[in-house]
Amino acid sequence: MRPIAIVASLCLLPARSAGGDPSEPDVRAPGPYPVGARTVVLVDEARADEFAGGRRTLVTEVWYPAAEEARGKPRMRFSEFFGPYRAEGSKALKRDLDDIDRDFKTLAVRDAPLGAGARPLIVFSHGNGGVRHQNVFQMDHLASHGYVVVSPDHTGNSSVAPLPDRAVGYDRKGRTRSAEDRPRDVRFLIDRFTAADRPGIEWLRGAVDARSVGVLGHSFGGHTAVRVVEEDPRVKAIVPMTVAFGGRPAAVPTMVMLGAHDATVGKLGNLTSRGYYFGCAGPRYLFVLKRGGHFTFTEMGLINPGFGDGIGRGKNADGQIMDFLAVETAKEIINAYTLAFFDRHLRGSEPAGRFLDANHYPDELEWWLGASEVGPSGAVSPAGTPPSTPGVGRPLPAAPNRRARV
Repeated sequence: MRPIAIVASLCLLPARSAGGDPSEPDVRAPGPYPVGARTVVLVDEARADEFAGGRRTLVTEVWYPAAEEARGKPRMRFSEFFGPYRAEGSKALKRDLDDIDRDFKTLAVRDAPLGAGARPLIVFSHGNGGVRHQNVFQMDHLASHGYVVVSPDHTGNSSVAPLPDRAVGYDRKGRTRSAEDRPRDVRFLIDRFTAADRPGIEWLRGAVDARSVGVLGHSFGGHTAVRVVEEDPRVKAIVPMTVAFGGRPAAVPTMVMLGAHDATVGKLGNLTSRGYYFGCAGPRYLFVLKRGGHFTFTEMGLINPGFGDGIGRGKNADGQIMDFLAVETAKEIINAYTLAFFDRHLRGSEPAGRFLDANHYPDELEWWLGASEVGPSGAVSPAGTPPSTPGVGRPLPAAPNRRARV
């Protein structure tokens, strides 16, 4: 092994630039595009929906680069994601939506006009008992940098899916069924959003580059991402967060994101996700927030600041009380590396590749990458070094406890 001068490489970077050239895009800042958000309801006529009855129906949020005329317009409110089902939303989140609206931050303008150009497509999959808008900060960031991001409520596995005729809540007994539904949901959305005629979403015609598709998911959504990439060659890159197991390690570019103190998946879950990372055959990256937990990777800091396991002050995987990484700092780091990863592997961006070459937050981030894994000590080891982890098979992620539903 030989040392690598991570600190020296950082000294070559401007304070807020993604590379050596100050004119390079800053992956940490919002991008140049105004952001629009629109809710669509899409029906997969080929599948029955055991949770809602009828055909499989997915309430799906679309974030996208908006036309310039959207700049400066009033931003949307969090409560709008629930449509007429505000009471159901408040009950599911255990907080009044008016209170969340007062704290909510977004770049998005509801139903803003679409900007011109074909964009890469990212499908986001929420956690067990989560919601399609649980990661607005990431969706906003990607859309502002020129991505179309789509996120469904996985009906029956979301806290509340606001279907046109009624709200469908979380089914505690339906986890096994949801494990099969979720990858099919994602593949259906890829079908629909990359179709030439875009049925049901004709307003997006010409806006999606079908050759550039990525999948991003949190917790059960991370499991969903690794399942989808097994079977769908259209997926060119994946980012599973907090859970990266339950499928064969990927052969496409993969970034595994973990919280070092995740009490929901526990130490075994984190070890298994590390094993998945080491098994991946394509370019691979391991991102571990040193003071992160399970919900650091979500909007729970906004929804319930006292939630714990990655938010505010709470118990870690050892059962000890600790202060987790501040929400805004965590969002900046997550956004920067998520964007740089997709820019590099869906757009072929060289500046993004240079950003990924270094650990820009060594006090807060453990960062391993590529053919040479760069460890927390600053040392490198050859690709394929066997980790001390359990084997990776196809079990479902461990059932969460009562609090761990996102």
